[in-house]
Amino acid sequence: MPPTPLPSNSDSAEDSTDQNGTVETTSNSGLPIARPLRRIAALVYDIFLLAAISIAYATIFFLIQVFADGNAATQVLTEGNESTRLEYEGPLRYLFLFGWWLCLALFYSQCWRRTGQTLGMKTWHICLEQLDDSRPGTSPFASWRQCWIRSLLAPPALLCGGLSYCYCLFNREGHCLHDIWSHTRVVVLPKEKTRKQLNKEAAEARNKES
Repeated sequence: MPPTPLPSNSDSAEDSTDQNGTVETTSNSGLPIARPLRRIAALVYDIFLLAAISIAYATIFFLIQVFADGNAATQVLTEGNESTRLEYEGPLRYLFLFGWWLCLALFYSQCWRRTGQTLGMKTWHICLEQLDDSRPGTSPFASWRQCWIRSLLAPPALLCGGLSYCYCLFNREGHCLHDIWSHTRVVVLPKEKTRKQLNKEAAEARNKES
């Protein structure tokens, strides 16, 4: 009786389960793609940092307004006028919202460009990188353009009922909508290895092949 052939490795995506029971999508010889629960957990960790940045930005914006308008300080301290000065109206409101988004986008972009991770992403061992033909986990970090596109598209996609994260449940490779639009991917790093170690191993492998 001939032996049963073993399943061959292919370039198609496969599913693997981590210690927490979360199913991750992985490709041949590559790291798994992060699933929604892991991404959202990292975002929850980052909320504390985002809150601190938001408070600092609102304080600076308010102080600039006070110094720019000589009567602002008097009006703020006047009883009954607090709400009218703190509730920005007209163009000032849009300027405040744009500046707020810009601060948060700069925070994420700087983290993604430098290490591919925010504090929450480090905690949950996930990393952002470019979506290319390289083995997942060895691709370059996202470019500034990709970071800005991701920062622009991810918030509305999240606020619209988590549409982007729901999409990755049906995507064959497990990518969210803002991953595809920004040509990036979020991979799960091994707990015992850092991204720097993975890059070093990939470089050594390329040197041996050459």
